[in-house]
Amino acid sequence: MAVLPDPAATRAVLIGTSRYAHLEPIPAVANNLSALAAALCAPGSWGLAPEHCTVVENPATAVEVLEAVRTAAEEATDTLLVYFAGHGLVEPRRGELFLGLTGSIQHRSYTGLPYGTLRDVVLDGRAGRQVMLLDCCFSGRVLGFMSAASAEAVIDQVEIEGTYLLASVPDTSFALAPPGEHHTAFTGELLRLLRQGVPGGPELLDLDTVYAQVYAALRAKGRPLPQKRDRNTAGGLALARNAAWAPPGFGPPP
Repeated sequence: MAVLPDPAATRAVLIGTSRYAHLEPIPAVANNLSALAAALCAPGSWGLAPEHCTVVENPATAVEVLEAVRTAAEEATDTLLVYFAGHGLVEPRRGELFLGLTGSIQHRSYTGLPYGTLRDVVLDGRAGRQVMLLDCCFSGRVLGFMSAASAEAVIDQVEIEGTYLLASVPDTSFALAPPGEHHTAFTGELLRLLRQGVPGGPELLDLDTVYAQVYAALRAKGRPLPQKRDRNTAGGLALARNAAWAPPGFGPPP
């Protein structure tokens, strides 16, 4: 059964890097952050207070990100959501993912934020459920491509209970941030779903429904396809109320 988290006991940290000193910029990431923050704070979604939804934009150091996540992890007792958008780069020797910061350099993992370190900070928190949304390129292609093989290795690192990882995993032939669009491909479909809902769908849009809908929408457009990994009942956590839902016997909302 889908359930919305308690907004008073829930925290979100939205991290995004749109400007880089040594990599191609991704302007759509800045749009992602503001739109997703507005969606999570909206009454029809989690209804978070603005001070409970921290935005870390264009971080220069890993400490800047980790301190924000640690604070949220210590405060949240219901649900903790951590979102990252930007370049995802792969450490060449071990194949580990590190997240791009403003000064990150290709193949130099010490210039970014290791995903494993971020994950450890999340797991050290008190929240019963952790949600991680990764909208980034694991292969380190500067124009926003991802390697499916590398993504699988990252997703397999999620081994805890109550955790839901939703990662955008494109083929190497598709761009993650389509030219001329306001958002990246994955986050754009996520936001569309939260705003428009699912006609005929459930009253609450749980994570499994969100994944299925976003997957179908991206597949219909021939775009990179996401992957998920979850533990226990994390898939029943709702991200929003279904904007297109109508009670039985009533027509669709106006």
